[in-house]
Amino acid sequence: MSQQKPVSLITKEQWAAIEKEMAGGWVSIRFSYQGHEIGVSRERKSESTTVLVVYIDGVIKGSWACRTDKKPDDMPEFLPQVWSKKTLSVYTPKKIAEIEKNFGKRDAKKYFPNLHAKTEIFLPYFSKASVLCRQFKKLEGLELTQALFLKTPETEPS
Repeated sequence: MSQQKPVSLITKEQWAAIEKEMAGGWVSIRFSYQGHEIGVSRERKSESTTVLVVYIDGVIKGSWACRTDKKPDDMPEFLPQVWSKKTLSVYTPKKIAEIEKNFGKRDAKKYFPNLHAKTEIFLPYFSKASVLCRQFKKLEGLELTQALFLKTPETEPS
């Protein structure tokens, strides 16, 4: 059974222009998806780092940045499709080494069964435009509503 590609309302040329615009220093792009507005802008994460932040209807709720197995009731159903999924270790490598040193490897596994477990969380930001575009290209019915390259220069009347 072959898997069908999602039908996109955005052309290949538009995706190239979107990715180029997102790679720039100032970004404000809007999409329409399942009756909601998806906004993408470039913002500072730290003193020297910027990221592409994804807003849903103009907001980011802290409760939405949660583990994949504990979703809040007010979280939009499509959020996992538009936010990035990050995998985190339950314990840091330093803490694992400390526990294994104190208990020994066998007892560490016995008393800490999730010692090497990982958990996944949703985050509203992407480090690179290519990563965001790759994820958004998979969304069926995504429509571009605002971008700088869509605005054509106005001609002066003669």
